[in-house]
Amino acid sequence: MTGLMRRLEFNLRYLLGKPRWDTGIVPPEVEAFVGSHSPGRALDLGCGTGTNLLYLAQHGWQVVGVDFSRLAVQAACKRLRAAGLMADVRVDDVTRLTGVQDEYNYILDIGCYHQLSQDGRKAYQMNLNRLLAPGSVWMIYGHYRELGSSLGHGLTEDDINELGGILDLQQRVDGQEGAQRPSVWLWFKRREP
Repeated sequence: MTGLMRRLEFNLRYLLGKPRWDTGIVPPEVEAFVGSHSPGRALDLGCGTGTNLLYLAQHGWQVVGVDFSRLAVQAACKRLRAAGLMADVRVDDVTRLTGVQDEYNYILDIGCYHQLSQDGRKAYQMNLNRLLAPGSVWMIYGHYRELGSSLGHGLTEDDINELGGILDLQQRVDGQEGAQRPSVWLWFKRREP
């Protein structure tokens, strides 16, 4: 599916109501991270309507959010304004991130990376290398896919091992999304120079 078609699909899902992934709940994994780290600069890739941006900003983090959907970004901005919080939220593609600069202490991805093509993943990894400060954490949630599975997207064991070649895996939590899809939370740390 082309980039334009994916963008239209995501905007349509937000236009028709609340997409199934927009739970409005901060994951306990994010709460645990925030509770055990001093505030810094955070980047939420695929921020949706801003649930995690709001939580991070409420806990003193300087936050930047990126989403593919203009409607999701508009909703995130509205929620942040209503809470009296500041954040830089923008429409962008996680494989490009043309307007995102600086380095971040925490990069969060709930459901983007696992849907990317191999070329998209390579571009995303280049952005991670550019944006994740040494010693900082990239936390990712995605569907888990067994090798040889017919499921269309997800992270395989090979994908996780490949990421471990460029970042240090700190923690892994396997789980289930609903009753049907295996899922995985991964905490990677960028190596110090």
